Amino acid sequence: MTFFQTREFKFQPLRQDGKIETIPFLNAVENSTLPFLQLLGPTAFASVISDIKGNITKLTKKYELDKVKYNTLQDIVETEIEEKTQFVKNSATDALMWLKRTLEFIRGFIHHMIDGEESGKSAQVSYEANLKPYHSWMIQKIFSLVLKAVPYRKDIIQQLGQGADEETVVADTNEFLKLFDENIDAIIAMYKSKDIDMQFKA
Repeated sequence: MTFFQTREFKFQPLRQDGKIETIPFLNAVENSTLPFLQLLGPTAFASVISDIKGNITKLTKKYELDKVKYNTLQDIVETEIEEKTQFVKNSATDALMWLKRTLEFIRGFIHHMIDGEESGKSAQVSYEANLKPYHSWMIQKIFSLVLKAVPYRKDIIQQLGQGADEETVVADTNEFLKLFDENIDAIIAMYKSKDIDMQFKA
């Protein structure tokens, strides 16, 4: 079985109302995207991994305040908008926004690489599209070093395959991307529809 097939928690289809259940989503992020970054390089991607973990913690704490009220990510954001706390520093809306951007970077990288592009270029293209616009000059410089540490595509494919051939890895990864894309696209749509995708830089 390949890497993404062996994940204990996977991204789930959207509910019939188009919402994303909070805990299944956070479990999938923690169980699939974090191990993927660790596979690329736990040292090189340490800051990205730490950032994702921090945002998962913030969202989990929000959920635990009222597990019924905050059952979905949309419930969390809509409540903060009603309470006018969505732009407060360390709000759950802010945490989900940064998590969304980082996940957009990861999925863009995976898409480009699985489609045959060399991994270094895949990471660079996805970074420029999804994270660079929100990073200060200093963070951009740090990230440029991170991107240089990305392993070669053939090595990543081998690690994802866990003994399987490239064709199988590509097929299984594309299957993983279907629900990953569905979840991320739903979050992107929510932020756009509510005009809360803040443009300030980290």
